[in-house]
Amino acid sequence: MSEQGFTDAAVEAAHAFRAIMQAMARPGMPVPLEVKLQAPHPLDPASAAVALTLCDFQTPLWLSPMMATEAVAHYLRFHTGAPLVEEREGAHFAFLSASEETPALSLFSQGTHEYPDRSATLVIQAATFNTRDVVLSGPGIKGTTGFGVAGLSQRFWSAMAENHAHFPIGIDVIFAAQGRIAALPRSTRVVLQETV
Repeated sequence: MSEQGFTDAAVEAAHAFRAIMQAMARPGMPVPLEVKLQAPHPLDPASAAVALTLCDFQTPLWLSPMMATEAVAHYLRFHTGAPLVEEREGAHFAFLSASEETPALSLFSQGTHEYPDRSATLVIQAATFNTRDVVLSGPGIKGTTGFGVAGLSQRFWSAMAENHAHFPIGIDVIFAAQGRIAALPRSTRVVLQETV
């Protein structure tokens, strides 16, 4: 099998963790996350690095129909030990592609007011980032910033705007595209560009 995980797990996971934290601290700002691992198609190497860094046997994973290949499932189970679940609400992390229809965000765990950390994180792969879909504001953003992800629908962005309205509960999202990641924590306000 040509797929491989981190060569030097401690160093590479630390590098990936710093990139993820930087992306979460600066919503909508793409951060380089180039890794040497080889993930099976269609799992993007940056998405794989997020999984290998943040997931373990205590973090159930859900894979979208496009991502749920036997090779991807085997790779993630082998390298993270994480169990795969069929029900979205049972997942701590979900891996999706922007090119497929995104399920309703309400189907994923939102956490509770007592335990907001029990919500899901979505990892969404895309071809590219842009600055045309939405305007972001909130913690970590000076003023406002434009952001967008190729392939995601207006319905998705409307759902993300609604997601912020329920803060502190709600989901967080990490996007992966061409060796970069960007994050959209639930604390970020999302406004569709046409309504600005």
